[in-house]
Amino acid sequence: QEQKASLVKTIEIFNEACNYISQIAHKEKTFGQVGLHHICYRYVRDTYGLSAQFAVRAIGKVSESYRFERSKLHVFKKHSAIVYDQRLLSFRNLSLASMLTVSGRIKVPVVFGAYAKLEQRRITGQADLVYQKGNLFLCLVIELPEGIPIKPTGVLGIDMGIVNIATTSDGEIFSGKTVDAVRLRTTRLKSALQKQGTKSAKRHLKKLSERERRFKKNVNHVISKRIVLVAKDTERAIAMENLTGFRPTVRHSQREQFGKWAFNQLRGFIEYKAKLSGIPVVAVDPRYTSQECSQCGHIARSNRKSQDTFLCSQCSFSLHADHNAAINIASRAFVDMPIAVHPAFFPLGTASPAL
Repeated sequence: QEQKASLVKTIEIFNEACNYISQIAHKEKTFGQVGLHHICYRYVRDTYGLSAQFAVRAIGKVSESYRFERSKLHVFKKHSAIVYDQRLLSFRNLSLASMLTVSGRIKVPVVFGAYAKLEQRRITGQADLVYQKGNLFLCLVIELPEGIPIKPTGVLGIDMGIVNIATTSDGEIFSGKTVDAVRLRTTRLKSALQKQGTKSAKRHLKKLSERERRFKKNVNHVISKRIVLVAKDTERAIAMENLTGFRPTVRHSQREQFGKWAFNQLRGFIEYKAKLSGIPVVAVDPRYTSQECSQCGHIARSNRKSQDTFLCSQCSFSLHADHNAAINIASRAFVDMPIAVHPAFFPLGTASPAL
């Protein structure tokens, strides 16, 4: 408890200093770290009792915050996160951190999650000390080596959508029914709380939003982990649509549903998990993947009969619409990343890579 009190006090004094520096920066129209250092450094050290390095970090934090927005005064919260660099933080081992506070240096026990198998040499750069819900968290930057690149013998295509969050070219579907039910329930609760407008309602709204973010993150982790595991076990690359600058047409009834899911987060999870496993990720052109027949290549809007049904108007090939799109995505990946493909790994009904 003594160590906790010392760290919390350090956070509070650090942010008090940041608010003073911010006032000076806004008043003097001086936002660069060097300029602020000349104006504020000595006063911050003498008034707030911060060490030399803490004073430097406080000035740096304020300067960084004004990098893009300089018209308004920036105010820092009482328990806003503070930065610990290598001069303020060191590790004797992975269970004990030596941290500088306003009361002196202390050695604090550290607990890692069971899943986080870390080595000391991989801890690099600076860390953020976060005070949240009465607990102190140290957010470390960890260097993990990328996996040994595999030589893929095929491609696993991934189609992302609204009704089904993701569908693979193998036909595995990650349904969005459960998450949509959670979304609807959360939306109703938020609407009721917003009408109340009380302080208690606002606190509840904040908790609800945090819970919703955690839920989305967990679902995206589960889906991405499964996709990368399948690709690794079958020695295939992963292909996804390149949606940079692409704005899909979304019906009015689906706008909230589409905007509520963190597709970029899911894509990012798949990409970094694939890197750690040495699996290549290919981005392909997203145009007409849902309208193209994976059997004959015919493209027509009429091919997409419904949300779930794809029926080619030329060759009468029929398949689940998202599965068909995922196969097209896998097929297009060969144009961007030519690889030797064993027939057993190439999706059934897909055109030959040579075509």
